[in-house]
Amino acid sequence: MANQTQTAGKPAREPKFLLGKFFVDADVVVEPEEPAKIVVAGMAEARPKKEYPDSPFKKAGAVVRANFALLLKGSLWFAPAALVFMLVFLVAAPFFENYVMGGGYNFMQGVGVGLHPGGDNIAVSVATLYWDVYQPLLMMLAGAGIIVAPFIAGLFYCAKRSYYQDYYSKITRTFFMGFAKYWWKYLVTATVGILIALAMGTALLNQLTLEQLGTADAGSMAAVVLAFIFGAPLLVIPMVMMSLFATYGMSFRDTFKDAIVLIVNNPFVTVICGVLSAAPLLLLMINNIFAIIICILMLLVGFVFWAQSWTALADRGMTRCKALKAYTDKKALIALRDRKGGGKAGAASAKVQYAEDAGEGQAKKKNNAKQPPKPYVNPKKKKKKK
Repeated sequence: MANQTQTAGKPAREPKFLLGKFFVDADVVVEPEEPAKIVVAGMAEARPKKEYPDSPFKKAGAVVRANFALLLKGSLWFAPAALVFMLVFLVAAPFFENYVMGGGYNFMQGVGVGLHPGGDNIAVSVATLYWDVYQPLLMMLAGAGIIVAPFIAGLFYCAKRSYYQDYYSKITRTFFMGFAKYWWKYLVTATVGILIALAMGTALLNQLTLEQLGTADAGSMAAVVLAFIFGAPLLVIPMVMMSLFATYGMSFRDTFKDAIVLIVNNPFVTVICGVLSAAPLLLLMINNIFAIIICILMLLVGFVFWAQSWTALADRGMTRCKALKAYTDKKALIALRDRKGGGKAGAASAKVQYAEDAGEGQAKKKNNAKQPPKPYVNPKKKKKKK
C-alpha cells in the first residue's frame, strides 16, 4: 500500500531526534497508595478513574476543573511562602522608593527671571531611580524567590498526583511528602534560574541608567544583548527541569540532560509555556492596584494552573521524546539488519520486535482468522471401533 504520509506530492519530513544520545528514558514515579477509607465493615470507598482528554494541556485544564478544591487546599500551603515575594513587591518596594528618592523635587530651574536658580536634574533623578531603587529591589525579589523555591516541590508534587490520578485526600501529608523528597532539587535549580534573571535585569537597568546620564556606549549595550542572548535560553532549562523533578524518577544529572533534549525537540511549546508563565510577573509592574488583583488571582487559581501546566509540559515533552527514541531505535535496528545482508539472526531479531509495526503482525492475525475453527470433540465420547 502506498505511503499515506505524502501530501501535495511531497513526502512527509522524516522526524529527527535531536541530541537523542543524551536522552534518559524514565518512567513516571509510582507513588505509595494512600489507604482507602473504610465506608462499611469490610468495604472500602470507591475510587473511580476520571476521563480526561489525551492532549496534555487540555488534560491539565480538565484536571484543574475536576479537582479544583483539592488542588486549592494544597496550594494554600504554598501561599505563605509566595506571600513573602508578594509583600516585597507590594509593601517593601514603595517604602524603599520613598526612602531613597524622597518627595521634594524641583525641576523648574532656568525657566524664567525670579525663579529659584537651583533645582533637580530629571535625568539624574531617573538614573537614581533605576540604579539605586529598582536594582536593589530586583535583588530583594531574587532573595524572596529563593525562599519560595523549596516549597514549589510540594505544589508540583500535588499537581503531579492529581494529573496522573494517584489518589490522595490528606493534603498536608501529601504536600510535605513532596517537599521532603524534592525540596533541594527545586532550591538549587530555581536559584540558578533566579540568578540568571537577576543578571539579565541588572544589565538592562545599568544600560537604562547610563542612557539617562549620557554615558552609555557600545560596551554597555553589548552586555545587555549578550545577557539576553545567553540568558533567555538558559532560563528555559531550569523551567523544564522543575517540571520533571516531581514526575519522573531520575537523578539530578539525568534530569538536566533530559531537560535539554526536551527543549530542542519541543522548542515552540516550551517557549510559549515559559512566556505565559512569566506574564503575571510582568503584569505586576503596571501599577499597585493591578498588582494586588494579579496576586489575588495567583493565590486563588494561578499557582494551581501553573503547576498543572508545567506537569503537562513535562508529559508532552517526554511522550514525544520516547516516540522519537522508539522510531530511531527501530530505524537503527533495520539498518543493522540490512548491513548484515539480511542474515538470519539479524532478520529474525528485527521481525520479532517490529513485525506488528511493519504490518506483518496484522497479516498474521488475518491469516489466522481465515483458518476454519477445529470441530469440538468430546473427550468422554468413546471412539467407534472399525
